[in-house]
Amino acid sequence: MAENVKEGAIDGKANNAKESTPQEQTAAQNGAQAQDTHKGIKNIFAKQKETPQKEVAVDKVKELTDTLQRLQAEFENYQKRNTKQNEVFREYANAKLMEELLPVLDALESGMAHSKDLAIVYEQLFGILKKNGLAKIDAKKGKEFNHDIMECLMQEKNAECADNSVAQVMLTGYLLNGKVLRAAKVSVNVLEKEKEPAQENNKEKK
Repeated sequence: MAENVKEGAIDGKANNAKESTPQEQTAAQNGAQAQDTHKGIKNIFAKQKETPQKEVAVDKVKELTDTLQRLQAEFENYQKRNTKQNEVFREYANAKLMEELLPVLDALESGMAHSKDLAIVYEQLFGILKKNGLAKIDAKKGKEFNHDIMECLMQEKNAECADNSVAQVMLTGYLLNGKVLRAAKVSVNVLEKEKEPAQENNKEKK
């Protein structure tokens, strides 16, 4: 019987150890909730810490992209300006060279009627200059005078030509890339206009 009493006492202690009081259960629940709350707060702070870093990184990438696009646009504009300046310089250089060669063309042209060799040299030289944009101004006899591409050196009266037309080409004019390099020197035909007959007064005198 003593052994049974001891076993009963041991079983009672074991049951008492397994069972917990309501206060202990409440404390355990509160502890678990506190741990969960602590973890949640840590996660919130971690996310708040990561979010500004991501926003800063995105803003930095956007800023660098905008800067790159601006620099690219400025470089393209620089290339365009540089190309345009080079074109203007080439046009100016060509115009200067062509202008200095015009007296040579004039001398060859004036001697063409007396020498076939000079005519050949003139055609060869003019052919080279023509490839670089040089062209003659059309100011042949009978052509209407155009003050934009012609210069009147004198006036004359020629019944064979219309009024205000070219009577004679005194010096050939040239264009360079469509612009006047030297106006054609011409004489202009000026005809006197016929006077209109006076109207007769047919009214009867009173």
